Amino acid sequence: MLDQDVYISINKGETLTKQNRITITNNEVLLGREGSNFTPDVAFISQYISRKHALIGVECGNFYIIDLMSKHGTEVNYSSIEKNKPFFLHDMDTISLAQGTSVLTFHHQSKSSLDKTLELPIIQKNNVDDCIGLTINIERREILIDGVQIYLTSKDTGLFWLLHQNKGCAVSYDEIKITVWPERILYQNEKPDVGREEINTLVYRLRKKLGKYGENIISVPRYGYMLDI
Repeated sequence: MLDQDVYISINKGETLTKQNRITITNNEVLLGREGSNFTPDVAFISQYISRKHALIGVECGNFYIIDLMSKHGTEVNYSSIEKNKPFFLHDMDTISLAQGTSVLTFHHQSKSSLDKTLELPIIQKNNVDDCIGLTINIERREILIDGVQIYLTSKDTGLFWLLHQNKGCAVSYDEIKITVWPERILYQNEKPDVGREEINTLVYRLRKKLGKYGENIISVPRYGYMLDI
């Protein structure tokens, strides 16, 4: 049993258990996505996360993370780490999976860390006008409104990036179904069992989260939707 003061908090990314704080009580904690025959210790829903994405372990009291050859990589404090190589973690380190699809914070409140005075983060004072508007960071899969990042569920994210990849062009209902709900495809070449009302509800929710920029998602009658930016 490990120290109860060692835990990870989920800042972004939906998990099966809906937990925001997960205490590390074992020597190894597997981060990933649920498979047909197994469930990782921390199971994310997003399909951008690999089934066995990364592992948090401990050796001689020191915690580390290993990227398990994931498809979209792992970052610590927004810098990519080498695959299949341990990277040691410190209290308040930020862990990003799949280019920011899921973001966690590692907490390790050891006695030595409590006695330590932390450095203030360096904040770049950019021109206020530079933060105004809808900012889309493709590499990190981040969306910011007037400089503030918004957090989306896996379905919200899937729909937004589909519309963004085809911005200025109409995306059909069928394409939305296949891209956003692939887990409902039972047989090859079959369309997911998703009704029009469910798609419209998802679009409504995404529009609300985008605030004043939600009106950029335009309905294309009898066909689908389009992102007009």
